[in-house]
Amino acid sequence: MRKTALVSGISMEPILESGDIVFYKDVIDRSSISIGDIVIFNHPTKNIKLIKKISSIKGVGLEVSGENTNFSDDSNDFGLINKNSVVGIVTSRISKKSINNLKFIFNLKQ
Repeated sequence: MRKTALVSGISMEPILESGDIVFYKDVIDRSSISIGDIVIFNHPTKNIKLIKKISSIKGVGLEVSGENTNFSDDSNDFGLINKNSVVGIVTSRISKKSINNLKFIFNLKQ
């Protein structure tokens, strides 16, 4: 079963934009996490979830980075994250633009 999350912020632009909806799957086998995966994880020091790309794997530690490096709270700021903090792996998305087009087509309130 896929779960959904709403992207908030500009750290993953241009791949993901604020307002996009992503679908993700739970991580059952943490050894399946690969470089290049976009993951949702628990921030190591704040009570929030982040979405970033895996840029390297070092044992049980993952280096995560945003695409928009000047505006990303990532491993450059807080270091490696533990594989156990990964909540899910993003499998697909619906862009904010597509959502707005659907609202227009179906005459839904903005």
